Amino acid sequence: MTEPFDRSISSSDYLATARDRHQDGTSRLNEDLAQMLEDDYACGLNQEHVDVLIYPANWSPLVRQENRPPRVFLNARINQKGNAEINWARGDHDILYDEDFLARYADAAQSAHSVPWRGIGELMWWKGFELLVSNVIIRRSPVATALLYAHAASLNELASVLTQHLNLVGATTLNFTYQDGEITAADFVPTIPSDRLREMIQERGRRKAATLREAVERIAKFDPKDPG
Repeated sequence: MTEPFDRSISSSDYLATARDRHQDGTSRLNEDLAQMLEDDYACGLNQEHVDVLIYPANWSPLVRQENRPPRVFLNARINQKGNAEINWARGDHDILYDEDFLARYADAAQSAHSVPWRGIGELMWWKGFELLVSNVIIRRSPVATALLYAHAASLNELASVLTQHLNLVGATTLNFTYQDGEITAADFVPTIPSDRLREMIQERGRRKAATLREAVERIAKFDPKDPG
């Protein structure tokens, strides 16, 4: 029987448990996931990208003038290679308050390759996530289970950090389904009600449409012969 995920246990403690189980030799891990057992592994957290996001100099003048933190929704998705991407500027839900940030930063954050290797809007990257989940569900590996729980805890810890600096309007968490004491599914789910999520997505669509109309109107009014 697999122990249920405990939100009171930190990601570092779950990582330590995984290493202990691996060293005991009672459970083995797929060699493609071995990097997760290294001492310096931090569940794919990119602390530099987090620091850039919470740095007030990258917030829009209006946000700073109003003395309020920018709004952020923490997205999580699995890409075609089976890796998990945790990002504030790109995601399946398309919830972004780019007007709360400097335009050049918001634009760069929406690019997948704005900086070498990874986009600057990506805060965490879990290589081999689907393989890890399969090791838990199919092989029922205790080492893999502890590692999966470590990643779930790290995602919650990231949301907690962002809440201290930003207006975190919503996030994504890793939800586990159990049957007969074993994990049968691990899915990313929003932390806000579905009706509120739908409203936010629709609101984002209206803001994008309004921005597009304003851009079209500016182009229509532009006179290349007008020196002013």
